[in-house]
Amino acid sequence: MNFRYYIAFLVFVFSACDKEKQNQKKSSNLQVDHFNIWTESPKLAKEKLINLGFIALPDSLSKVHHGQGTTGRYFYFLNNYLELIYVNDQKEFEENNAKNKNLDFSERANFKNNGASPFGIALKVKDYNTNKIPFKKIAYHQDWMTKNANIYAAKSSKNNLKEPSVFVVYPEIESDQFESLADLQKIPEEYSFYRTLFKHPNGAKKVSQITITSPQLDTSTPTIKALNGIENVLIKKGSEHVMELYFDKNFQKKIFDLRPELPLIIYL
Repeated sequence: MNFRYYIAFLVFVFSACDKEKQNQKKSSNLQVDHFNIWTESPKLAKEKLINLGFIALPDSLSKVHHGQGTTGRYFYFLNNYLELIYVNDQKEFEENNAKNKNLDFSERANFKNNGASPFGIALKVKDYNTNKIPFKKIAYHQDWMTKNANIYAAKSSKNNLKEPSVFVVYPEIESDQFESLADLQKIPEEYSFYRTLFKHPNGAKKVSQITITSPQLDTSTPTIKALNGIENVLIKKGSEHVMELYFDKNFQKKIFDLRPELPLIIYL
């Protein structure tokens, strides 16, 4: 074969492979609904984000996970939201863990002592066909959930603590998504207050990339492979637990490192 044509052939092959990988990545039946960070200091963590120009949901409106012993502090974006999750009722928390021994709440809340990843990713599945969930799962139900509806937690999250905690939500509790700030007008007038929660003074609109790093991580497990098959999500092995959030493709070229108080790096 002529050398010049051989080179051209190799370029074509590698290009085709790259396109195939991209298509595989974009063909995932999963999508990020929201993501969380376990914290022992929710007030401090919330203040650090507010000081960067993010707007938080008022504490009085923040969800309490009744029956679970946890609650959160929330920051909404056009395509998903961040939850700072923590234990607010120790007795209820312990009772729930005793009932749901196959779930990882107690291990994640104890991340500082056991080295577990403090991060979680909530997913939604296309057409809500739970058969499309590509990892072993455990059904979880609380009284506040819709009757006969379950959250499905990745079975591996209990034992593979270096992985982020992973679970799939059902349609009634999926987060709303908006293409632009103008689309916030779709929020009913009676809830118009919520439109203000997306208009962050620092200009952040959409999360364009979520990267989670974890030490001693096995990236070959079905759960991690599933996460890495989602567009704009990367789970990788590194020297420490850290989440990197890119907003609007780092349009402003600004970087804020919130460690050590919060294992989070923000790219605006």
